[in-house]
Amino acid sequence: MYVKRNIRTLAGLAGAGIVRSALKKLKNIPFIKKRIEREYAGIMERLETTLKPYRNDYETYAAMPEQGVSRQEIISDMERLKSAEEERWKDGYVSGAVYHGDQGHIDFLNTVYAISSQSNPLHSDIWPSITKFESEIVSMTACMLGALNTEDPCEICGTVSSGGTESILLAMKTYRDRAREEFRITRPEIIAPVTAHAAFDKAAQYFGIRLIHIPVDSEFRADVKAAQKAITKNTIALVGSAPSFPHGVVDPIEKLSELARSRGIGFHTDACLGGFILPWAKRLGYDVPAFDFSLPGVTSISADTHKYGYAAKGTSVILYRGKDLRRYQYFTTTDWPGGLYFSPTFAGSRPGALSAACWAAMVSMGEKGYLDAAKRILKTAQTIKDGIGQIPELRIFGDPLWVIAFGSDRLNIYRVMDYMTGRNWGLNGLHKPSCIHICVTLRHTQRGVAGRFLEDLRSAVNYVKAHPDEKGSMAPVYGMAATMPDRSIVGDMLKGYIDLLYKV
Repeated sequence: MYVKRNIRTLAGLAGAGIVRSALKKLKNIPFIKKRIEREYAGIMERLETTLKPYRNDYETYAAMPEQGVSRQEIISDMERLKSAEEERWKDGYVSGAVYHGDQGHIDFLNTVYAISSQSNPLHSDIWPSITKFESEIVSMTACMLGALNTEDPCEICGTVSSGGTESILLAMKTYRDRAREEFRITRPEIIAPVTAHAAFDKAAQYFGIRLIHIPVDSEFRADVKAAQKAITKNTIALVGSAPSFPHGVVDPIEKLSELARSRGIGFHTDACLGGFILPWAKRLGYDVPAFDFSLPGVTSISADTHKYGYAAKGTSVILYRGKDLRRYQYFTTTDWPGGLYFSPTFAGSRPGALSAACWAAMVSMGEKGYLDAAKRILKTAQTIKDGIGQIPELRIFGDPLWVIAFGSDRLNIYRVMDYMTGRNWGLNGLHKPSCIHICVTLRHTQRGVAGRFLEDLRSAVNYVKAHPDEKGSMAPVYGMAATMPDRSIVGDMLKGYIDLLYKV
């Protein structure tokens, strides 16, 4: 790649700020711009084939059909699509994505959804059942995450949101508004490790917050000393992950939250991924560091019910230490001609059926159900970790429980991922450092899945060793994204990807 080589060369000649400025000018030079566009075109052409596999087999509706299509035909097409897509996740080939997946559980949630399909929490007077479900979801989650170990369990409160990203955005908006109202901070800053979820970057961009990233140590945990140095008079919150999405390790929440408490600022534990696993892992005797409201410095926690809470996709919980803090999340307006309007989260109308299904999942699983699920997942994860540890070319990053990231000092790890993709596995490609991970779910605890994964992984390593000059299909894309010094070029590529999603 001529463009990539020249950009890398330039990057080696100057400091980061000068490089960014020079690269910005470089990519606007006509012949360079054309080369970049040609590379984009090739990448996007390959991606489009993957993203739009149904064009030749199904009717495409760029505009509304003149006559409505029969319900029977619509259902038939949708059943075919479902059948084509469900094989990989049902057989345990996909990292994360579907966390339960048992057909009986799915049928149960679908029945619950159908019962409440017309409900909308915005109209709480018409559907008070949904307020029952949501208040109990919040209370059950709070009890699981340390509320019972506080002086006043009723102090821990929260709301139901549409997912982990919204939970995180709501928390950051809450800290921003509190800081502005109570401390007159107009240039708010949040401190988060580089491994914190991208939703914190999104919150910073949406809400005009400066996000200060701190490094992680050799075990990929947040550097507490770096956090301490980063605090300023404008700091409104510190962040830690339990665990982090990339490497599955829990940050030193106790030390970070105590640092925040000593400085009078908020601390958010992002337990979106681990909130419904870690409490049960601790009960099972695993070494789980403190991360929840049992720590006095933790002032908010996000936990995804639609991951290891085994609810249908579209729910999460955001919890706060105190109703006064939670109120900064709310929206109210009193002068609108349409009447008094208020909403607890970003959305106005919301699908109450998702909250009903979430409540039903939690109540039907019960503590024993979650404990048993965690036991199966952690046992399977240990089998996978042990197997990876026996492959000399690979190394596991950090000391994870069930989100297992691994890379290689000898091989192109993205080519290993390419091979695994060819064997039908859907793994997550990561960078900084280059690695891939598998997020173990109940789908992977099925008989033979862990063994099949390790067998294919060993074959992948052997194949890449035997074919050192082969480029692979997506490995060049991941490699470019991991090493390109001008991140705006990678950002442009991602925007092009999103454009593809909406291309008919």
